[in-house]
Amino acid sequence: MSLVIRRAMKSDREVAARLLVAQLVEHHLPADPQGVERGIELAMGRETAWLLLAFADREAVGVFLANEIVSVEQAGMVLWVEELYVVPAARRRGVARGILNFVAEEARRKNIVSLELEVVPTQEAAFALYRGMGFVDVERKRMKWKL
Repeated sequence: MSLVIRRAMKSDREVAARLLVAQLVEHHLPADPQGVERGIELAMGRETAWLLLAFADREAVGVFLANEIVSVEQAGMVLWVEELYVVPAARRRGVARGILNFVAEEARRKNIVSLELEVVPTQEAAFALYRGMGFVDVERKRMKWKL
């Protein structure tokens, strides 16, 4: 399998939306196509947002969305990973690892000091991948305030 990872282009909007909606559906989260399209539009309009696609033999098999944030705790720029999704047919074939390795290389070039993400507790394969790559647990309770 030949894996190509690149930034999403305007012509990739439908592909990115399809993958992001599929992820939301799979995780039993609200999958508002208009909301996803709005998120893609926002990501494509910001230099600090990373919207990447992974292609295996020219077929889109993965999507990645992250945002650069300033962190006093980390003493620098951090990349907060919002989404990392691989289609079921392409799992366990190195796609997620390939995306993360690509991201790590690009992040180092931009002097980003860490990648941070959250994982749903039932995602055992994701935990194994992340821990195997050197991610460590951060004991926190996530909260949000819907505005």
